[in-house]
Amino acid sequence: MAVTLKDIAKRAGVTAATVSMVINGKPNISEGTRKKILKIAKELNYYPNVIARGLATRKSNAIGVIVPNLASSFVIRILQGIKSTNRDVDYTVQLFDTIGQKENESQLFQRLARERRIDGVILIGALVSDEELHIFRDESVPCIVVARKCDILDSVYVDNAGGAKEATQYLIGKGHEKVACVICKKQNLPTADRLRGYREALELHGKPLTEELIFEVEDDTMAHGNAVLNEIKTNYPEVTAIFVPAGDMVAIGIIKQAKIMGISVPNQLAVVGYDDIPGAEIIEPSLTTVRQPKLEMGDYAINMIVDKLEGRESGIKHKELQTKFIVREST
Repeated sequence: MAVTLKDIAKRAGVTAATVSMVINGKPNISEGTRKKILKIAKELNYYPNVIARGLATRKSNAIGVIVPNLASSFVIRILQGIKSTNRDVDYTVQLFDTIGQKENESQLFQRLARERRIDGVILIGALVSDEELHIFRDESVPCIVVARKCDILDSVYVDNAGGAKEATQYLIGKGHEKVACVICKKQNLPTADRLRGYREALELHGKPLTEELIFEVEDDTMAHGNAVLNEIKTNYPEVTAIFVPAGDMVAIGIIKQAKIMGISVPNQLAVVGYDDIPGAEIIEPSLTTVRQPKLEMGDYAINMIVDKLEGRESGIKHKELQTKFIVREST
């Protein structure tokens, strides 16, 4: 039999109305009483009728999390950060995977914003432009954009230019005169910021920028890493280091292809990736890379959206997190 507000009230020695006020987060209840009621509710495994509450308050108590690829290790770590936040969040999370299709993303935005099935949105690695995110602002649906800065909505992102600059400076400091850079065409990657960091490092050390040493791949896969190394060594054999802001999977593909070609990493070729996925430690030699604080991004995102939903924050907020350079065997 389901536990009711009256059951909790009887155990706590208060009225059902007081229990209702605590469960619904109303003010004017002493902290001691609030904690006592919540403790008893937890002990009795009480679950509020979210549907009934939603009809009364016009809230769903649900947060939509939209991702471009649920199989991505980058996305999974951010989701772990959302799940493991220390905050006692009284919201359910609904996951939406747009399977990397920009059209799917745009249609989903329209539906969620107008049907109001969710109270707020966390958007990880958006494929669409800022202009197409206006729907959330126009419909007054709080939205946090994760993994890139968004001028029109709240966002949590990483100092990608700083991370790329540090990685490139490290390679230059190791004595590499020709440092190639491999970027990716995927729309949801902050390629421009990472490329800017690479260029700033070269300029800082008085190294000429050779546009021909910037290579672009279609996707962040090992296969594209295999192919791009063939292209680099065929046309620019003098390259002794490769910085791969396209991501660790591409960098791992480069390392695997180097073995096939008889190129020693790091003795003949140094390789630096970006992201610090789990496979970065497993590949031999292990991959030096730029670690993004993925768990922290998820944690900040869920806390930011809840603060917005509960009226503790207003206006557009941005949070920039710092990368960490992880030195391993590939350099």
